[in-house]
Amino acid sequence: MELLSKKTLTMVLCGGKGERLYPLTRDRAKPSVPFLGAYRIIDFSLSNALNSGLRRIALLTQYKSLSLDRHIFNGWNIFHAESGDYILSLPAQGRVSDSWYAGTADAVLQNIYTIQQESPEAVLVLSGDHIYSSDYRKLLLFFGQADADAVIMTRTIPVSEASRFGVIGVDGERRIVEFMEKPKKPFATPWDAGKSLISMGVYLFKTAVLIKALLRDARSSRSTHDFGRDIIPALIKSHRVFAYTFDDYWEDIGTIDAYWEANMAFLSPAPPLILRDPAWPVRTYKPQYPPTFVAGGDIRNSIVGAGGSFSDCRIVNSIVGAGVRVEPGADIVDSIVFDNVRVLRGARLRKVIIDKSAAVPERFEIGFDADKDARNFKTSRAGVRVVPKGWSSE
Repeated sequence: MELLSKKTLTMVLCGGKGERLYPLTRDRAKPSVPFLGAYRIIDFSLSNALNSGLRRIALLTQYKSLSLDRHIFNGWNIFHAESGDYILSLPAQGRVSDSWYAGTADAVLQNIYTIQQESPEAVLVLSGDHIYSSDYRKLLLFFGQADADAVIMTRTIPVSEASRFGVIGVDGERRIVEFMEKPKKPFATPWDAGKSLISMGVYLFKTAVLIKALLRDARSSRSTHDFGRDIIPALIKSHRVFAYTFDDYWEDIGTIDAYWEANMAFLSPAPPLILRDPAWPVRTYKPQYPPTFVAGGDIRNSIVGAGGSFSDCRIVNSIVGAGVRVEPGADIVDSIVFDNVRVLRGARLRKVIIDKSAAVPERFEIGFDADKDARNFKTSRAGVRVVPKGWSSE
C-alpha cells in the first residue's frame, strides 16, 4: 500500500467557476473560498492527500486562480526541490489544445504530458471543493485487492437527495454496472430501497486505462468531456470499475446554502469530528495576526479568529475570521464574517455572509428586511444574505 502511494499521481480539479457560490467566487476560484474562519476549502483535499502519504500533487487551475496560487505558495510550499515531491499548479498548457479546460476529463487530458512524464502506476483524481476527512490509503488498498481498472469513492444518501449527484448501480461484488449523472428519478441500492449510492467525485485509475479512456473521449464530438457524464459510463462497459463506500462526514460545497450549512454544522451540539484528530491535521496558511482582544460584550457558541477586536458587542452562533473589528452595540447572529471586516457601532447582522474587507456602517441592518436587502445583496433560497468582498455603503 505504501509503495502504491509513492507511485500514485494526485490531480485536484480546481478550475470551476463556482457560479452558484457567487459573489464569494467573484474574485477567487471556489477551492480558495475561506471556510470556518481559518481554512480554505482546498485545504481539506490537500490535507487528506498529504496525510495519506501522497506527495506528488498537481492542482488543475483555471478560473481566477491568483488567490488559490498565493494560498498554495504561502501555506503549502513544503517540499524541497530535490525530494521529488511537490504540490504545484497546472493551468491549461496548450500542449493538447489551445482552449481552456472544457470539462473535468478534458482538464486531465490537457495535462497528459505531465502524467506520461511522471509515469505513475495510478492516478487519483480529486475535487477541490469538498469538506471531508479520508485516508486514501484505504482506497488504494481496495483498488489493489479488487484488481480494479478504476475505483470511485461513493456514499449512500436518501433517494430523495440523490438527483444532485451521479448515481451508481453495483453488483454483489461492488462492481459498478450502472452510472447516471444527476438523474431526475434516482434508483435505489439493492440493499436499501430508501437509499442511493452516489459518486463523491473521487476517482482512482490505472494510468494506462485512464490515458486510453481520455484519448478515446477526446475523439468524440458528442462528448462533454466529463468524468461523470462520459468517461465512467463508457468505462464500466469494458473494464473492472468498482465502488468504494465512504460513509463518514462529507460535504459538497456547491451553493451558498450548502456553504452556510457546512460552516454552521461545526457550531452544532454534535459537530463533525474531522478537526479533532491530532493524528490527521488539516493544514493551512495562517497569517501573522496578534491575539484577539475582547473588551466586554457577549460572545457565545462562536468561532473567532486571531487579531480581532470586540468591544461591548454581541456575537452568537457565528464564525468570525481573523482581523475583524466589531464596535460597541453591534449584534451578529447566525452569520459568517470573513477576515478584516469592520462592523461599526450599532450595526445588526442576522444570517449573513460577509466577504473580506467589507465595512458595515453604523446602525446598518442586514437580514431583517428582505426587500431592502434584495436591493443591495444576493439572497439565497434559504434567506442567507451575501455581502461581497470590499463592500461599503459609501
